[in-house]
This record gives sequence, C-alpha cells and structure tokens, in this order.
Amino acid sequence: MRRGKSRILIISVVFLVSAVFLYTGPADAGSYLNSAHGDSTYGAKRSATGFPTDYPTGLCAHCHEQHASIGGSEPAPAGGPDKYLLFNTSNVSQTVNVCFNCHTDTGSYQAGGSLLNRCYSFRAGGWTLDTLDDILEAFSFTSPGASHHLDDISTFIDGRWGYTSDSNPCAACHNPHSAQGDPPNAPNSAKSISTRGWPVSRPSLHSRDNDAWGLWGDDIGERMSDYVGGLLYQAPYRYGSTTTFEPDGSTTQDGSNLTDFVSFCTDCHNATNTIYSTTLGGTLELIDWVTTGGESGGDKHGKNYATGGIDIKPPFLPTNYRQYVLSCTDCHEPHGSPNDYLIRREVNGSVLAGTVGSGTKDFGYLCRQCHVDDTNYSGRPNFWEYVHHISPDHPYTPNRCRSCHGSGGNPPPPIRCSLCHYHGSSAANRRTF
Repeated sequence: MRRGKSRILIISVVFLVSAVFLYTGPADAGSYLNSAHGDSTYGAKRSATGFPTDYPTGLCAHCHEQHASIGGSEPAPAGGPDKYLLFNTSNVSQTVNVCFNCHTDTGSYQAGGSLLNRCYSFRAGGWTLDTLDDILEAFSFTSPGASHHLDDISTFIDGRWGYTSDSNPCAACHNPHSAQGDPPNAPNSAKSISTRGWPVSRPSLHSRDNDAWGLWGDDIGERMSDYVGGLLYQAPYRYGSTTTFEPDGSTTQDGSNLTDFVSFCTDCHNATNTIYSTTLGGTLELIDWVTTGGESGGDKHGKNYATGGIDIKPPFLPTNYRQYVLSCTDCHEPHGSPNDYLIRREVNGSVLAGTVGSGTKDFGYLCRQCHVDDTNYSGRPNFWEYVHHISPDHPYTPNRCRSCHGSGGNPPPPIRCSLCHYHGSSAANRRTF
C-alpha cells in the first residue's frame, strides 16, 4: 500500500513539473511579462528548425530547454542546454554568446530573422542616420573602435554581488527577465516622451532572484537630477536641434527623465576598482565622479568644479561652470563604437567631424562638441591655441612651444589631447578632465 502511494506521489510530482515546463499558454511571471523578452506581442520567439511553431511569443522555452530537447529532439541550435538551461552556450568569446543568437540583424533566431538594437546616439541622441543597429555588431568593434570586453566583464563580476563564473557577462548590466526595450518594440525609432523603456539593472543591486533584481532608472531617486543634488545636470541637444534635448526629444533639460548612469556605471568604473582591459592591454583609468575640492578633487566633469575659465558651447553656459555634472552616456556608447573608448559618434546635437582614434589630436573631435576651439577666434577647427595660450585663464605661457610640442613647423606640430586630458589627469598644476 505504501509502495503504491509512493508511486502515485512520484507520478503526480512528475506530472506537475512537466505541466509547468510544457504549458504553452500565456506566462504568469511578474515583471517578466513587462519585459522585452516576456511581452506576448513582440517578446522572445525562437524560429529555428525543429522548434514548435505553436509556442506563444514570450514563452520561457524560447530561451530555456529543460532537457536539451523539445518533443524528443533538439531544435537548432544544437549543443544545449548550457548553464541556466539556456539553449546554447552562455558565453564563448567576444562574438559568440547566447544573447547574440537573437540580438543580431542577420541570421537571428528571433522570429523574422533580424533583431535591431540601435546605438545610444540613435535612441537618445536622435541621430537616425546612424547604421550601428545590432548588439553583435556593437560588441565586434576592434581597433579602430572599441567594445566592452565580455571576458573582462566575466572576470570582474565573478565573486561580486552574487555573480559566479557561470554568469553571462550581459547579465552584469541587464536582468533578462526585466529589461525593457527603450523604446519598446520600435527599433527604428528614437526615444520619445510617450515611448520609453528602462533596459538596465544596477550591478551592485544584483540578486539571483530575478524578480528581486529591479530595473534602474524607472523609479524616483534613480535619475540624473537625483544624482547631482544641488548641482546641475544639463541635457545635451538632440541631433540637429537647439530646442529639444536628450534622451527623449523633449524640452526637459535637468536629467529628471534620464537614468542615473553615473551611479550605474561607477558600480564598476570608480576610484577604487582595478579593471583590466584586454583591448587596451592594461588597467583602465580610475574614475572619481564624486570627490569635490578643485585641483585636489576628482574629475571636473563630475561633481568637482571646473577651473575659472571654461570655454563652452550651448546649451552649457559659462555662468554655471562650477555646477555642471555630466552623465557617462553624454560621451560614451554602452556597448561599442567605431571610436576608441566607446566614444559616441554624435554628441550634443551634431556628428563628430572625425574619428576618435590614436591620431595626434583626434580626441579634439569629441571635445569641440561642447568646448570652443580656435574656429571661435578666427582660427582653424580642432586647433586649441586660444584656450591653452591666450584666454584669460590660459594654463601655458605663449611662445614657449618646444617644451611641449617639440621643434619643427610653424605653427608647431599638435600634440595628442589624451596626453593631458583623461580620467584622473592633471597638468600645469590643475585637474584637466
């Protein structure tokens, strides 16, 4: 009698477990239903040889295979399940990752065969002419250009905040069960006031319970206006406009509509953590966005205040030079860019006039998006004689060129901006970034 009851109990448990995994009706999974993957209209839907066509959009089985098979055979791609029952190996290299099986514009397993994810310059900057349109492409940039290095991310998060060596590096910044499209289901549209989503979750708040690991930026207290406190965040212009601003093309300028990307990014990139970069072949610069104190403080694009002379362009105003705090995304793409250091190609309303790479003064193409170069003083574009040698607050004495520039040429040969201007830099007895 006991043996019979045990058999009945085992059969009942197996039936219930099977029902959970094989049920093909709408899911009931809390925040997952509001995510880009779980949305029943445009969410995850694998289209592959051997995959059931009647599985509804957003079903868990589109990403997870509990027995490495469905209906007795394994649908493409073969090789799973991997960690977390994923249908393919979680992370192999910079360009081979389970997420890239769908997040690519060609050969995607997402229904339709293509999944577009536009760059930040497109989504927030409104530069709709940009051609960077999928995540795999963004992570594929090498010199010239750069991408966040996935193996470096895996190494860094292992043992931190509940992550392990099995954790997918994409999950350092995104909760796959909560992340939203931004804008949702509109890959060829920039953000607008009415079409907003929140794609990131803060690494330091990570929880192995995906329902407990919330989105970052979607709540009050998680915006740039909250981060700066009594200081100022000034939103850059939208592409081609002097009346609308990032990130949503509205007239809001104070960061109350922008995720606090500083707190998000400095969970990792701060003044304490040592981060090795395979791309650069060394450790990354420390970033101190918090410490005040003028020349003895942190970066002046953070909460530290700028030097007396600050030659800047609208919408930034010289009268507020001790107040401004920038967001990381004002200058950087989150995934990758054809420019070095993930520098955006569109900044403050216009496209950079050249590629930011290893050239002598290429970083000036970025700087001049917000700072005035010699064109404002009847000079040449991307030349900086006025601010360095002539302005009321010039740091260097004119006519002593060789000590920095070397000999030869009239004018003397330019020097690389990045020799003096980088996170944590100082020169001429002042902070220079």
